[in-house]
Amino acid sequence: MTVVPFDQHEEVAIPFTGEVVSLTDAGAMARALEDIRDIEAQFRSLKATFSMAFQMLAEREGTKTLALPDGRKAVLTGGKEMSYDAERLEIGLREAGMPEERIREIVELTYTYRVKAVEAKRAAAANPLYADVVEMCRTETVTPTRVSIRRA
Repeated sequence: MTVVPFDQHEEVAIPFTGEVVSLTDAGAMARALEDIRDIEAQFRSLKATFSMAFQMLAEREGTKTLALPDGRKAVLTGGKEMSYDAERLEIGLREAGMPEERIREIVELTYTYRVKAVEAKRAAAANPLYADVVEMCRTETVTPTRVSIRRA
């Protein structure tokens, strides 16, 4: 739909309702705006429903990329995101006896601390004391699941 400056039109047709609204009738414009907001809410709800259904299918299939019958792919992103208290992890691993070189492989020193999750998992698997520290310093954040449809 092309947006045209309103001074070039006196009436606008509302998609999905077919209603024609005069740009000089404040009451009609207010009702149309409410209708449009209601339609937007319905679309958001449908989008959330389809995204949740895709997420359930992906979990059942054990993948975040689903092949569609027409050759496209549905790719899911989002979900859980891990973050760590890197400074606390570094201190805890040091107190637990981990060698400094190994700590540097797990926690990179930059302007801020950043935890290499793969290395933290390896350390946790190797030593229960390290596992306790890693677990105490880790938080899990749920992010919205997004579905993008891509051509093959």
